[in-house]
Amino acid sequence: MDIVTHALLSLALARGFFARRGWPVLAGMLVAGTLADVDLISEWFGPAAYLAGRRKFTHSLLGTIAIIVIAAWVAHKLDGKRLETWKGLLAATSCAAVVHLLFDFCQSAGIELLWPFHGTRYALDWLPQVDPWILFLLLGGVVVPEFLLLVSLEIGAKDKRPRGRNGALVALVLIGIYVGARGVLHFNSVALLEPRSYRGESPRRVESFAERLSLLTWHGVVETQSYLCLIDVPVTSGDSFDPEAATCLHKPEESPVLTAVQQSVVGRKFLSAARIPRAAVDKTEIGYEVVIRDLRDVAEQQTRDRVVARIWLDSASRIVSEQLAWAGEAHLR
Repeated sequence: MDIVTHALLSLALARGFFARRGWPVLAGMLVAGTLADVDLISEWFGPAAYLAGRRKFTHSLLGTIAIIVIAAWVAHKLDGKRLETWKGLLAATSCAAVVHLLFDFCQSAGIELLWPFHGTRYALDWLPQVDPWILFLLLGGVVVPEFLLLVSLEIGAKDKRPRGRNGALVALVLIGIYVGARGVLHFNSVALLEPRSYRGESPRRVESFAERLSLLTWHGVVETQSYLCLIDVPVTSGDSFDPEAATCLHKPEESPVLTAVQQSVVGRKFLSAARIPRAAVDKTEIGYEVVIRDLRDVAEQQTRDRVVARIWLDSASRIVSEQLAWAGEAHLR
């Protein structure tokens, strides 16, 4: 989830459940709800740093505990009159930090929850990378009450209720219903993909990723023995779903080139992070160039922060050069 959405979520949580607490609590919750995305700065140092750092430490259980403590310490320092107890500060910052983790868990990029003990990424695939509907609900729950407050102040009306509490609670309830509906629709899209055949072959594995604007269209990726197929899944009209409309890409056959690529340093790093890797092998003057990309990025139509592995080999399938690169810099087919 983008950092703006996380900030608004933290603000809505603060107003909905900690509305009578002081502004230091609000500040601490904003820190707790956004600090995990500090790993975005890894993008500045190139694709290798981005792949190594994004959604690892700061999105792990260990990192989340550290963020909670840091955010509570910030709130404590801002609370000059010491009106808040450490217990209250830790409860507020824990709420914001855990919600950040849960929403990123609902996306497809995944989080390394058990880092550094286990490198597996966990993802539910329910939400897109940026969800305009959640952003719309948060803006409605946070901005509209502020506007109404300004109007009431202009006409001299006084309201003793906590500021923005009702609007924030309504927004959070609607977001909870929305995320639950996304989960059900994701299950339905996978159920549509699994029992079909693609180019005469049965699926070995199916994945379904969220469409940013539409809840009713999902982006499916199906792996068979010979193909990796991309297809849009209309969950409300299963009778019209045609698996033959899928765009199917041949999986390269096993060869000494691919074996060498899988054993290379860059190859291992990329394959450990990719959800649905596909290698494309091109013949060059001195040997081969292999580009590995993640079809999850293609299915979700991601245009930013797409990392690929580029590996060059000689005619004897020995590694000559290897690098992680941004997808825009590589020849993809």
